[in-house]
Amino acid sequence: MTVSDSNNVVLGLRLSDTLIVLSGTMLSLYLLYLWLLPKPIPGIPYNKEATSKLFGDIESMVKYTSETQELYQWIIEQNIKLKSPIIQLFARPFRKPWVIVTDFQETRDVMLRRSKEFDRSPFWGEVSGSIIPDCHVHMPTNARFKRQRRWLQGLMTPAFLHDVAASHIYDICLDLIELWDQKSRLTQGRPFAAADDVTYIALDAIWRIVFGAESSVSTTKNQLELYSSIQTVHLPEDPNAEVILPRAPCPPQIQSIITLEESGETSLKSPFPKIAHWFIRQTSGYRNAYNIKEKAISDELSKALRRREVVKSEKDRKVNSAIDDLLYRESLLAEKEGRAPQPLSRGIHDEILGLLIAAHDTAATAIIWGFKFLADHPDVQNKLRSDVRAAHATATNQKRLPTCQEIVYTTVHYRDAVIEEIIRCSHTESALIRTALVDLQLLGHHIPKGTDVFFMGNGPSVSYPAFDIEDSLRSQTYHAAAAKENEKIGRWDPEDMGLFQPERWLVTTTQEEDGGKIFNSTAGPLLTFGLGERGCYGRKMAYVEMKLFITLIVWNFELQKCPDAMSSYAAVDKLVHAPQYCFVKLRKLPA
Repeated sequence: MTVSDSNNVVLGLRLSDTLIVLSGTMLSLYLLYLWLLPKPIPGIPYNKEATSKLFGDIESMVKYTSETQELYQWIIEQNIKLKSPIIQLFARPFRKPWVIVTDFQETRDVMLRRSKEFDRSPFWGEVSGSIIPDCHVHMPTNARFKRQRRWLQGLMTPAFLHDVAASHIYDICLDLIELWDQKSRLTQGRPFAAADDVTYIALDAIWRIVFGAESSVSTTKNQLELYSSIQTVHLPEDPNAEVILPRAPCPPQIQSIITLEESGETSLKSPFPKIAHWFIRQTSGYRNAYNIKEKAISDELSKALRRREVVKSEKDRKVNSAIDDLLYRESLLAEKEGRAPQPLSRGIHDEILGLLIAAHDTAATAIIWGFKFLADHPDVQNKLRSDVRAAHATATNQKRLPTCQEIVYTTVHYRDAVIEEIIRCSHTESALIRTALVDLQLLGHHIPKGTDVFFMGNGPSVSYPAFDIEDSLRSQTYHAAAAKENEKIGRWDPEDMGLFQPERWLVTTTQEEDGGKIFNSTAGPLLTFGLGERGCYGRKMAYVEMKLFITLIVWNFELQKCPDAMSSYAAVDKLVHAPQYCFVKLRKLPA
């Protein structure tokens, strides 16, 4: 064999080896591609096209949320599109699909009776858990969770709610009335943006509830000082055009809470929420807000500890704030567990921040939605005002506002129905997210351990007609409970369940003094505050706050309908489901 022949043989072998390597690489990449494609859970409906894309349903989700800002509406529209109460979505790359359930009865069964099969999902921890990583809301239902919930148990007692929280809320609500008096004077019946007013007022309220009236932090006082000094503002010729009003600087402590809270909006809609929130945490704005928050809470804890040192005996101690009660509960718990109290622990710090965020955000958002609903339904607003004034006949006759205690302790059935309908229609919390702790069955389908299940509170059976589900597909716990329960949850009429209609919460009674109708909280499905052990611990406080705000605002103002461009019901999903537009057009009412 010549040298030339030998070289040809070697070259041929090298080309052959290269082709083998390339073929192997391409085959490996193809197999990797197939392995990374979404893997449906057998039997559960899904979007067929999603399984042929590495990113599954993400493209559709991102496109929809970019245009509308509404993640949860996109989710339930997939159930409606696939015509099933249970579906799966591939919304996180290279991970298990989300399972979506849109059925109130199944959700109630899981939340109340299947706690050994389901627990709190890490979903919200991934979205914003770094803000309050040691708050109980992000923990599994274990001993630590129950221990930290005990710190908060005193805050939902009637004594604290009615004697401490309500008085703080009432005083802050009077500030809002005074602020809107000033704005109404300046705008002369024209609309103005109101979302910030309600958001900051609610944060002022919870700040005082948590830290006490001695705290000097208040954004509303700054606004009042500004507006009392302004005689006129520029008014557009069109009486339906928005009046742009100035705003006083917000105290840095309050603004820091808002900044941290809003950081979850971006990561919520990201396919990679942990990474998205990490990038947000690197910004100077976030870091500055975090440091201000740390100092503010540490300062308030120090003040509370100094107050505790002054009082010699626990029986002489008077609780005027949540932080005082929380530290008291920690001292009791420490004594029971045979350890030294840890009042400056990270857990206590994060529970305080959790209160500030959760208690103001949910209530403020529901109140904002409420003002929109009442302005767009003047018949409801007029009846509400009439019933409230009739219930507080003494205040009406004396031409004064009802007192805090009068509002809290007086039953007004139509007011309670209006509040419940506001909560139902606002979808403030649209999803209860749980993780399967074991392999299990849900509506006749196998759910693998570790799967996140979204139980939706804004879809079929709550706001849209329910899907027909055979009883044979439901769990043994559901059937056992159905045979024993005396108090059943009603079902909404599919013809009008999408409408704002407070009368749906009123049921007929034989008691003439109630006008033949009384409020019934079990008249139909509602999931905003969750159910069971992991239900919203601040639910009772939210109702107290809404009773006070709704009563005092409709007593003082007529909320007039704004132009259609300002009355849109478009929303934005962040930690809550908030309206994108909130304007008020006020007419001051005589006392």
